[in-house]
Amino acid sequence: MSPSAALMLEKEIYPIIRNTIPKTARPMGSEDHEELVQDATASAAEMLEAMEKAGKEPLPHSIAYYSIQRTKSGRRSYGDIRSDVMSPGFQMDHEGSVCSMQEPVCDEDDLTVGDAIESKREDTAAKVLRAIDWQAFLDTLDVRKRRIVEEMMLGFGSGDIASLFSVSASRIVQLKREIAQDIKAFMGDSILVDAGQESVWERDVRCLREKNAWKHMKLDKIDDDMEHSHMAQAMFG
Repeated sequence: MSPSAALMLEKEIYPIIRNTIPKTARPMGSEDHEELVQDATASAAEMLEAMEKAGKEPLPHSIAYYSIQRTKSGRRSYGDIRSDVMSPGFQMDHEGSVCSMQEPVCDEDDLTVGDAIESKREDTAAKVLRAIDWQAFLDTLDVRKRRIVEEMMLGFGSGDIASLFSVSASRIVQLKREIAQDIKAFMGDSILVDAGQESVWERDVRCLREKNAWKHMKLDKIDDDMEHSHMAQAMFG
């Protein structure tokens, strides 16, 4: 863009956009009017540069008008694909909307959009990592211990496994203890604790729900319990 075109954008086109956009364009989603003014100015700059390259004389009022109309119609300087659910044009067509994951599903329930669509299954990444570690551990065991682990995974008890190997149940118990020590040596002393505790994302969801439960709890219901009353006052006023 030439210096003269940049001066035209600053002195003639931008003031029109700045004064018109807040009155005529409607922000969509998380947009605000300042963002729309910036985007319309970027569109005007693109038009101005294109006219210069084509050897045409720029018309400041026309460029300002068409950049404003572009913004009003939902088109943006970064794209105008109306099939994109995040596009303002898509939302203007009333085909979809963007909402917060913390938005309540209904007025009478603490259930949020995030709670409604969250998966109740274990995190896939955690399952894959555990499978990789578990297979690596099994490769360190001898044939007998590995077979014992496989039978335990199928639900067989010590007596059933003892019959399979023609040994006493106490011997199988002894081998199971050795396997437990092998697991701790391979994966760390905290592996048994880690296996039984909830994942980070599950803990975050649970804490959020507990916090919301405290928020909606009326203080007059816990006045008899002074400790809970003081706790609620300190947390939520």
